[in-house]
Amino acid sequence: MKTHLITVPRKKTEQINWIKPINNYLLSIYGNTSSYQNDLSSFDKLREDIRGVNADNTGLKLYFKYYSQLEILDMKIQFSSLNKSKKIEFIWHDAFQNDIIHSQNSLAFEKANILFNIASLLTKFANNKYIESQGNNDKSSIVESIKMLKQAAGIYEFINENFLHAPSDDLSQSTIKFLNNLSLAQCQEIFTINTINNDLNQSKNSLISKLCKSTSILYEECYQMISNDEKEDYKIIDDFEKDEFLDKPEDEEENEEENSKFVTAQIDQSWISIIYFKFQFYKSLSFYFNALQLEANRKYGESIGFLNESKNIIDNINPSIMRSISKNSGTVYEILDNFKYQKDVVDIKINDLTKDNDLIYHDLVLKNANLNQLSPMQVAKIIPLNEMETFKQINEQGYSNFLNNVIPINIHELSSFYSEEKSQLLRNEIDYFEVSNEEIKSLMDSLNLPQAFDQIKQSLKQDNDDIPFEVVNKVSEISQKSEEIKNLESSNYNLKQQIRDQISKNPQLGNMNKVLYDATKSDEKLSQLIDKSFYNILIKGPQSVEVSNLFKSNNVIDNTFQELSLLDKDDSQEKQIKIIENFLKDLNTINLNKHQIIDNLKTKIHSDDISDVLIINSRQKSNNEIKTIIFPQELKKFQPFINKLDSLINRSKIIIKDLQEQWEILLQNPEIKNLQKSTTYKKQKIHENTSKINKFFENWKKYYMGLIKGNQFYKNLLSHIKDQLNNQNFGNQYHQPIPPQKIPPQQQSPLPYQRPPMPPQKQSMTSENSYNWSQTSINNGAGNNSPGLIYDQPSTYDPNMYDFFSKKANK
Repeated sequence: MKTHLITVPRKKTEQINWIKPINNYLLSIYGNTSSYQNDLSSFDKLREDIRGVNADNTGLKLYFKYYSQLEILDMKIQFSSLNKSKKIEFIWHDAFQNDIIHSQNSLAFEKANILFNIASLLTKFANNKYIESQGNNDKSSIVESIKMLKQAAGIYEFINENFLHAPSDDLSQSTIKFLNNLSLAQCQEIFTINTINNDLNQSKNSLISKLCKSTSILYEECYQMISNDEKEDYKIIDDFEKDEFLDKPEDEEENEEENSKFVTAQIDQSWISIIYFKFQFYKSLSFYFNALQLEANRKYGESIGFLNESKNIIDNINPSIMRSISKNSGTVYEILDNFKYQKDVVDIKINDLTKDNDLIYHDLVLKNANLNQLSPMQVAKIIPLNEMETFKQINEQGYSNFLNNVIPINIHELSSFYSEEKSQLLRNEIDYFEVSNEEIKSLMDSLNLPQAFDQIKQSLKQDNDDIPFEVVNKVSEISQKSEEIKNLESSNYNLKQQIRDQISKNPQLGNMNKVLYDATKSDEKLSQLIDKSFYNILIKGPQSVEVSNLFKSNNVIDNTFQELSLLDKDDSQEKQIKIIENFLKDLNTINLNKHQIIDNLKTKIHSDDISDVLIINSRQKSNNEIKTIIFPQELKKFQPFINKLDSLINRSKIIIKDLQEQWEILLQNPEIKNLQKSTTYKKQKIHENTSKINKFFENWKKYYMGLIKGNQFYKNLLSHIKDQLNNQNFGNQYHQPIPPQKIPPQQQSPLPYQRPPMPPQKQSMTSENSYNWSQTSINNGAGNNSPGLIYDQPSTYDPNMYDFFSKKANK
């Protein structure tokens, strides 16, 4: 069984130019429209392309894209301002009377015509898919055909609800409502025929009867919307008035309101005959299949009654209708075939069942059979425009790709209000977050956690007498340089001995006694910087027993605090420590998660842009409605972050409470109390010895540097003495030679001293090469606590003497 589908003709249109008016409008607002030229060119070309598309997916997508961009244009640009000079004129031809032209400056007129053509394309595409399914028995094509007719009905309904007072008959509400019903009727018909064709064993007669009844009702509604003047041409008004499916008002007189319900467009006359035929044909089928169901239930008399009613309906179809269809036999032969086949089938079935009933069953034949007790089953439901997948995909792409930077001023203002709402929400959550952190920090500080807990765990370890790392480094350095210091001390002693020997052998060097005396005094001050006994311990190195004993607590504390370790605890204590560790870890994890949530919330809020949402709703809602309805809805997208933060903060409060209880229990443990006392003693001892070594190390550095400087000084002094003795003219250089004399060390300081004459200046001893000893200090700077050594500052009696040594050393 096949059928013939009616396709709605497409409206023709004339070319228009979008580029110039839109460009001028944007130029007056933004000053520069170079970034919009591609959009404008594509938009203008798209308008031209839709004039010649085919009824396929490509054609539908082009139409949907153009309509979507029209919507965007209407939302982002005031069309009245854009077209104030009325240079944009939309010219469309009537779909059913092509010679009638309608011209409007309204963008709504353009959108309504575009939607009309989309629905027309869908009806044509659905017909193509249905024909394709009959050729290859493709079920998917049947499904697509049904879906497209549902979509066409959805578009007609959208036009009917959103575009009133149409200037053309093809866009009038009565015509659009008629086309809506026609699309649903044909959708229902395809589904019904497909069910009949697939029920070869006739197990769904009851279902098919209901489907046929709904199909007949839908076609009847279409036929009812055709004016009586049109029906009179076919002389079928009387037949129509006999209809039993629809309730009619008692008063059949037409009035103006009823006339407004009739189709105003000049539809093709063949449509009327086809619609009327299908209305009657499917009513007959409904009786027929119900009769088959009654027969299966062994109700033969009732079955014959419904078969007789089916035959009466199909026999009484107005002959003019069939003649009209016959004129178009080249295109609607399926309908004629269906009529002839069904008429023969009904006749045969009545004869066979009547004969069986007369001979066998003798059931009383039902008179005046009707289908009032049978409920219709309508499967044809419209698919709204905003639920069409192709349109939704194109719409989403259009909002981000067409005039995406064009935002009306009122939308800017609304966006500012929304931004303030977001900022306030973020501030509230940050305040909540910071207060929570401060509460946790205050409580942890009051409990001295986790520092006190870490100290307890550290004290419980076996190896709890380790030398601090900084001390190890310093003791290592002292130990490593001990041999060098020993050599320096020995070298300095030998040098001084050599100088004394030279002075004692050469009376003319008596003036060097003062220098040697002052240097010896400096050595004495230097040696007083370090404690030799402590030094002898440290030079053995950080791994030595002597140094380790300085930091071992069990050598000096009483037995109460000795050898307390993890092994001394029972299992409950160990579990308690583990519980506290887990609590602290959980708090740390929660804190990290809270920071992450706040960061994510900031990112989400700062990247949130609802300009498109505001643009869409600004056409339907006031600013106050947007603020009170849209804003709260949009802010709900941040609720998951808020809920997660609340959950973490509440969880942290529970953990803090449990942690506080466990910590107090742990501190009351006698072993922990003893451990804390022992730890305090150990810390005090480590601190004292660390401070002692640090202080010693500073003095040791001064001592070490002093030895180096002193060694260099004695070498220079000895070299100077030898130079004087080797000089053959040594005696002639002095006017008043000083006789040799011995001055006891304790009397050297108060004795008067005469400055010896300076040796003759040599050409190479320039002031540029002299060495300024006053610039050298132990700590490389003034203000230190180092003793005043002769190696650091020249003697007051002879400041040039060290310059002489320096020059000698530089030669």
